[in-house]
Amino acid sequence: MPEPKTCPACGGKLEYDSRCALGSRELELYLCPDCGRAELYEPEGARARRRAEEQEAGRFLQDLREKLAAGELTAELFPCPTCGFPRRDRVCPICGSVVDLETLTELQPGEAEKR
Repeated sequence: MPEPKTCPACGGKLEYDSRCALGSRELELYLCPDCGRAELYEPEGARARRRAEEQEAGRFLQDLREKLAAGELTAELFPCPTCGFPRRDRVCPICGSVVDLETLTELQPGEAEKR
């Protein structure tokens, strides 16, 4: 159950009215019966989901930066020399081929039949 909301204008109790869309966000509309003020709030579930998505995106970007710095990824897509799968990783996720990302030469061939 959402916590009671207080009107920032008069201190009265806000009453839930409806949900409405503003851009890509779903918001809850609360009205003050005392002064007529309307307030928009993000639903608690949506706020928690958005925070979790932002944290996941941050972890993904940090992991990507670390892999780029360690030479495990390249910014360019290139075809795997063994199976042809387009990839950025040093190790092919399909056949296991290992490539030197600076020269794009194959260091260890993968298993073509894994594909």
